[in-house]
Amino acid sequence: MQHIIDLFNSHIGVLLQGTLITILIAAFSSVLAMVFAIPTGLMRLSTIPLLRWIANVYVESIRGTPLFLQLYAVFFGVRIFLITQFNYNLDVKIHELFTALNSNSLLQSFPFKVGDNPISPSTLVFGVVALSFNYGAYLSEVVRAGVQAVDRGQAEAADSLGLSWFQKTRFIILPQALRLMIPPFTNYFITLVQDTSLLSAITLVELSQAVQLSITGNSGPADRWIFYIIELILYFAICYSLAIAARRTERRFAKAS
Repeated sequence: MQHIIDLFNSHIGVLLQGTLITILIAAFSSVLAMVFAIPTGLMRLSTIPLLRWIANVYVESIRGTPLFLQLYAVFFGVRIFLITQFNYNLDVKIHELFTALNSNSLLQSFPFKVGDNPISPSTLVFGVVALSFNYGAYLSEVVRAGVQAVDRGQAEAADSLGLSWFQKTRFIILPQALRLMIPPFTNYFITLVQDTSLLSAITLVELSQAVQLSITGNSGPADRWIFYIIELILYFAICYSLAIAARRTERRFAKAS
């Protein structure tokens, strides 16, 4: 037992930094995914054929290709395309921004560093964008189904009051649909947290990669299993906390209704 405690204490800094990176990625990706999802879900219900076609192409192309491939396409495709065609290097731009703010030393410290392993800002940005773009397509179907589940009489009543389409959607339809969307949203957000581990493929040091770094130099099978169990516990703590928060929110909506 003392060996386990000593092993954990010697790597707790890296593990907690990796956990925080995972939480930050999941949080930003969830918010940005909703930015993609809500307009796309509404476009899927639009009476304008062009808008429906654009939304359908986006959703079906994302659902028809692996997330792993999409991560590679965004990181190695879009990032390199911007550099070669437009000479736009995100790392350089962020460094220039911090320099202008007299804070470029932030690039050498957390959250851009986990242990002794620096995190490229562009890796963080493009990783979040790829995850958001992927989950935005799936969440758009939740939005579409939630809107369709709202009683049509609500929309008709809004029309009779002379509300615009934006007012009707913003104040009447979406608030009622949101209560129905919470359970599937929760499932997708929990899966998103788990899929952040795929970002290790583009050299982003998050929780999963932090565990792998901790394992380096601890080649004993028992030590490896200790780190894997710690990783499972940390992922479970994040996901279960998210599930509890969703249940409380769902109960709050139920009381309000």
